Amino acid sequence: MSAVRRLVAFCLVTALPLGLASAANPTPSASAATATAPKAEASKAKPAAASNGREAAQAQDGAPNAADANTGRAARPASANSAPQADVNEPSPSLAPGTISATIISDQGVPLAGQQVRLGIMFQKIAEGESRSEKFAQADAEGRATFTELSRGSDYAYRVTVQSGAANYQTAPFNLKQDMGQSVVLRVFPSTSDSERAAFGMRGYLYVETRDDVFQFEALFRVFNVGQITWVPNDVVIKLPTGFKAFKAQEGMTDVHFEQVEGVGARLKGTFPPGQAEASFRFQLAKSNEDSLTFRMSVPPHVAEMRVIAEASSTMNLAVDDFQPPVATANQNGQRVLVSVKQLEKRNEVIKDFTATLSGIPTPGPGRWLALAIAGCMAIGGVFAARGAFDDAAGNSDVAADKKRARELLLRELLALETARREERIGPRSYQQSRVALIDAIARLGLPAQGLPKRKVGKVMTLRKRPKSAAQKG
Repeated sequence: MSAVRRLVAFCLVTALPLGLASAANPTPSASAATATAPKAEASKAKPAAASNGREAAQAQDGAPNAADANTGRAARPASANSAPQADVNEPSPSLAPGTISATIISDQGVPLAGQQVRLGIMFQKIAEGESRSEKFAQADAEGRATFTELSRGSDYAYRVTVQSGAANYQTAPFNLKQDMGQSVVLRVFPSTSDSERAAFGMRGYLYVETRDDVFQFEALFRVFNVGQITWVPNDVVIKLPTGFKAFKAQEGMTDVHFEQVEGVGARLKGTFPPGQAEASFRFQLAKSNEDSLTFRMSVPPHVAEMRVIAEASSTMNLAVDDFQPPVATANQNGQRVLVSVKQLEKRNEVIKDFTATLSGIPTPGPGRWLALAIAGCMAIGGVFAARGAFDDAAGNSDVAADKKRARELLLRELLALETARREERIGPRSYQQSRVALIDAIARLGLPAQGLPKRKVGKVMTLRKRPKSAAQKG
């Protein structure tokens, strides 16, 4: 059985729709199209996964069938009479306004009488805030549960949910139209927590961004269930690099998500019925002054393809053990990225974990400390100058010459800083800090002197003695 499941995972890339298969090819163009995928999806928690405009990766994987446009879920397999059926979640003119009719059926199209149905209700208005409530109903002999006299309009969002064993089936959130009700059909499949019994495969992405003080990681896993059994993962944990921090999981519209396992990694949770689903998370690693980073990470079961994508300056390189050599391309922001891919090529091959190394990482130069030291010296010198320490006639010319030399030195440092930034030898934050310090130091020196006014040297004032009083004389 295990070999069969591995073969299913191996064949997934070619068995998926054409749009998916083309995305799997590790060509430069495909790499460019998917380089932003994980960063995009993970940023939905910002809340736009769409953040940075990276929803394009989802479109690349193909849109759902028209029958599923309202649910976003892929079409279900045929029922007992071989007629293709899909989940339904759409407005219905045949239903009274404020009414939701939810029909619950099995994977064979048999009504599930007596099934408890939950209706989640969320009210959200800027002036009044957000509140949540719920209603329950039991399916009749036809598997239908009806909710009536519900509020309509964009302020109220509804979601129909059915719990079957460990699996949780639900619609996408929807609003009720003013002049009609909503018709919902949910299909319930047999479920298992055994990954070897469910016919699914995964495609994984890891996006690495080098920042001034940390490395930012965003991971995305897409699950393609091509069988008739729902997979409910049980204790599937991805081990993350030692010392990871700032873990944050994407909040999606379903129960599919990751949760942090303190000091270990990320646990995959949720329900994966036949069709496509995805989950993502992000974390950080502290950055040292080293010019390379090596990290190790595991992956969930049945990963048929894994991509490691790193934003990289011209001096950086990426190496992932047992992966294809990296391909240099650009993301949609024009940033250079390196993409390294591994796909299953043999029946008995699996991807369990990988080790990656980023080298040639720009490290902060001494420029910022030199600039800060100069700025500090200028500040101290300004204090002494304000007290007149340099105001003797003989020292005026020396002070002017010193200021001129200091100004020229600072300007050269500023020019060198700009060059380092253009060549990406220094990060944006280090550049900004050093630039501010240098400009501040130049400002403290003031404009070039056009002949400093000499201080007039007057007579030294002495205290005159008071005449003695009569009492003192006596």
